[in-house]
Amino acid sequence: MEEEKLKEKGFEESMSELEEINGRLEREKVSLEETLRLYERGMKLIEHCTNKLEEADAEIKKIIERDGQEVIEDFED
Repeated sequence: MEEEKLKEKGFEESMSELEEINGRLEREKVSLEETLRLYERGMKLIEHCTNKLEEADAEIKKIIERDGQEVIEDFED
């Protein structure tokens, strides 16, 4: 069920939650168990955001190809 809720989240909402988790870990004393739970949630959010960015990249490439423009370079590190 948590996976389904995550799939419904947009990129910005997921990034916002990730920032909240990061801030909480930096500001508060959190138990080991809660730290592990937050870490796991954060990793899932990172994966979700990465997937959303990859989908957007693929969509941009399709649009560029459809419009007959040449893709100069990928946006990879």
